[in-house]
Amino acid sequence: MNFKQFSLRRIKGLVFIFLGLAILALAPHVLHAATDISYDAKITYAMQSTGNTLVSEDYTIGSEDTSKYLDSITLSIPVDDATDIQAAYTDGAAIPVVATKKSSTEPGYKYDYTELFLKFPRKETGRGWGFKLSYGTAKLIDTKGPAHTLYIPSISQNALQAGTYSIIVSAPQSFGLPHSSGAIPTAEGVSGGRASYSFTQQDLSKQSIALTFGDQTVYRVNFNYPLKNSTATAKVMTITLPPDTSSQKVYINSLSPKPKATRLDQDGNVLADYVVPARGSIKVTTDISAVVRYLEYDLAAGGVKSDIPQDIAKRYTSATQYWQSLDPEIIVKAKQASAGITKVSDIVAATQKLTVDTLTYNDAKITYNIRQGASKALRNPTNAVCLEYSDLMIALLRSQGIPARMPVGYAYTGDLKASKKVSDSLHSWVEAYIPNVGWINVDPTWGEKFDNYGKSDLDHFAFALWGTRDDSPAAVMTSSSDMGYQYEDTTVSYAGEAPQPKLTAGIKATQWVVLPFVSILQYQVSGPQGVAGDNYQVKVSGGINTNVDLGSLAPSQEIRDFLPNIGRAFLASTTLEFRQAGSDAASLGTTKAQLNYLPSVIIMALVIVLVVVLLIKWILKRRPKHPKSVDMDEVQQGAVRSTDEILEDISKQTKKITNATDKKQ
Repeated sequence: MNFKQFSLRRIKGLVFIFLGLAILALAPHVLHAATDISYDAKITYAMQSTGNTLVSEDYTIGSEDTSKYLDSITLSIPVDDATDIQAAYTDGAAIPVVATKKSSTEPGYKYDYTELFLKFPRKETGRGWGFKLSYGTAKLIDTKGPAHTLYIPSISQNALQAGTYSIIVSAPQSFGLPHSSGAIPTAEGVSGGRASYSFTQQDLSKQSIALTFGDQTVYRVNFNYPLKNSTATAKVMTITLPPDTSSQKVYINSLSPKPKATRLDQDGNVLADYVVPARGSIKVTTDISAVVRYLEYDLAAGGVKSDIPQDIAKRYTSATQYWQSLDPEIIVKAKQASAGITKVSDIVAATQKLTVDTLTYNDAKITYNIRQGASKALRNPTNAVCLEYSDLMIALLRSQGIPARMPVGYAYTGDLKASKKVSDSLHSWVEAYIPNVGWINVDPTWGEKFDNYGKSDLDHFAFALWGTRDDSPAAVMTSSSDMGYQYEDTTVSYAGEAPQPKLTAGIKATQWVVLPFVSILQYQVSGPQGVAGDNYQVKVSGGINTNVDLGSLAPSQEIRDFLPNIGRAFLASTTLEFRQAGSDAASLGTTKAQLNYLPSVIIMALVIVLVVVLLIKWILKRRPKHPKSVDMDEVQQGAVRSTDEILEDISKQTKKITNATDKKQ
């Protein structure tokens, strides 16, 4: 994801306005100061299964000075879609009301609201009279699958000074039990199939509250990854699919076309490789479900820094390009925030508060969003968006030896009801590691408005985790380089129920007989389709008795390996079980290894050939040697000399005989 060149839309959770009462001085005898009047306010939010909210505001007003009366009042309500706005005295007499839609950027966030001007037709004085305001709105409830979240604005300081203030929330009993981002409501009971909960003035004195009914929601995401290769050779391109985290479980219902391979990176992201032909393109389409759970972390069980596992500390506490944890100024700031604190969970809470207190959100920066990194954010604190909040908090944590990383993805905004542009709602936040608890979600940006520490809501869905590196994996990569895709063609919706995937997995095995008493067991497993998982294992029994730990596997990831089998049981029947170990151990498939004698046949054939070759060589060595060849000229010359010698001998013998005859005569 290339946040350097990307614009972020305002997250809805940050833009709810303060509810305020302003009493206007419009006539000589009009009450014009808060000390002249007292008023008590009771506001009821009646949630409807349709997604609408019926709001009624009851005010009791009075003054000790009977010579003064209330001529008019201006109220601000935190929505701009109010319908059927009505105002009336407690006896039912109508009060004229004029609604004006307005917009504000205070205190740094742009938000829309409605200003209501009530002109009282009666000159009520003294104490005990009142009026009621009511309206309907579709913007206070977010319905996300089976979950419903009601956003309750905090109280303005004027309201706190003027009188008592209370909130009642009424919801269908079928919504389930509520979870609060801040103060815990008091249950007021059930009547007519509706449950009621109350908040006090003190509950709403600091921050807005998000009250969520339901333990989980189901996102349905369709990614459309464009893979384009403009080179003259084929290239392997990689897409990043959402990871499993402590608060979300991802199901890949379909992935088309099928990737060449899948795997998990060190941070748990699912990576899928595709071979894109030369000057070609592939469009990868997906159907992905993600179950996001509401969590309240057991921070009381958290340990100290010495309890952090070494491998996690080594991987997630180093300094990086954007997380400059070795910056002396960052180190000093972090130490100041955590001075005297030993529990990691408390250090993380103090660091979040430091981040929120240090930075100021600049709504204008989203139009030219260039990532600054932690050091620049610290030195330029008024020019921050979610990236600066996340980068600074991660660097502050890492400087103290606390593992931290950055989820990047989607944060729910009501605007997406009208817009399918997921790219407009890209967001980043923080995961911090608490020993004995694990990774927890912390959103310092949303911490500006909500008391969200120690809880994980239903509004965050991580597309990727950045931890080993501070800017990777990107949505689409080639050779680990970001291809610049920003989820422009991605759509998000909600489903009513979690998917029920078929955990089909494959296992094959062959026992290759090599020699007498020697065989090799070859196995191949394919991870379950559609889901990633941990603690995978191959249990081998029979000729070999062992457990092979495979660790974590991506959806459909293939693993091939060998095991030697030496001894008298080299031909024994071997059974292999592919399973997921743990408390909920599940068998994913079993098989018997098929004996295959091909290696032994090949070895025997090679031995026979070798013996034959050696035998032939031995026979050839034992045969008599052939006479040495001679030159024919020499043979002929030798033959001529031998004849002359014979003739000469004959001549000599003839002379001897002649001489002997002559003597006798």
